[in-house]
Amino acid sequence: MAMFFLGLFGLLVGCLMVWKPAKFVEAIGEPKWSEKIFGYGRGSTAYQSIGILVIIISIMVMTGLIQGVALSILKPLFGALG
Repeated sequence: MAMFFLGLFGLLVGCLMVWKPAKFVEAIGEPKWSEKIFGYGRGSTAYQSIGILVIIISIMVMTGLIQGVALSILKPLFGALG
């Protein structure tokens, strides 16, 4: 049940990042790495992209899919995971 509420919180934050990225740029600042990828002055695009990733990961947490994905990624690194 706690994972559901964690995913719901992440979903809310992700939606806010996509809907109002200018507020995140004002509060946190423009990420320095975003100039290389998105161009000068495109911090809001970076926050929108991060917001979309947060939404996808939050939905995976809410539905319980994140464990399988995490295991498939980490299994080659740690062979004893099973």
